[in-house]
Amino acid sequence: MPPELNRPLYAASKAILQVLSKLLFRLQHEGVENIPREGPLLIASNHQSHLDPPMIGLGIPRYVYFIAKRELARSRLLGWYMRNLGTILVDRGQGREALEAALEYLNAGRAVVIFPEGTRTRTGRLNPGRKGVGVLAHRSGAVVLPTCITGANRCFPVGSKIIRPGRIKVRFGKPLRFTHLPSGPIAEELVEQTTAKIMQAIEELVPPELRPLPEERARWHHEGGHAA
Repeated sequence: MPPELNRPLYAASKAILQVLSKLLFRLQHEGVENIPREGPLLIASNHQSHLDPPMIGLGIPRYVYFIAKRELARSRLLGWYMRNLGTILVDRGQGREALEAALEYLNAGRAVVIFPEGTRTRTGRLNPGRKGVGVLAHRSGAVVLPTCITGANRCFPVGSKIIRPGRIKVRFGKPLRFTHLPSGPIAEELVEQTTAKIMQAIEELVPPELRPLPEERARWHHEGGHAA
């Protein structure tokens, strides 16, 4: 059984962040009624900024766990705080380790946020999804909740060390369900189809100006990416 987060610390941190996010980012959440209150839940979102995890988590009415690079825990104290808030720390480039960690939490009935693009966007537009999200959907049997965050890249863009006030909105889409395949091989074609369906559901939540350009789609198709 994976470790539990620190519930009192989580509740206190969430209460403080609720106030700060309203003041700094006029944070809005839409589609909260789509969020299952129990059972394994895989929250699959686009990725704009380091602000994404807390801004998404503030809108989810249950305890949420996140996958993050171990290098973000730059001190022993910060590492302790992140782990106690439900952050699952993995080494950069260890995709298999991240998938296995997420699967362990999902199998325990937890809610886990992942970013299928694998990295933050530099343009604000949606990037192609990686196949790990399709594998997780089938291996865990978890409900998949497509999610979109906008505005975070303007408040805290890639490469910036300064957080700016602005407007951030998080939208939760309709839940998706896929065949549970807890063991045995999963056909590559099925993983690709599932990944494409999840990315399509995320894209439908994204404003038109942040959707992939035609030339980007053509390049991703040639390279085997998945942004429908």
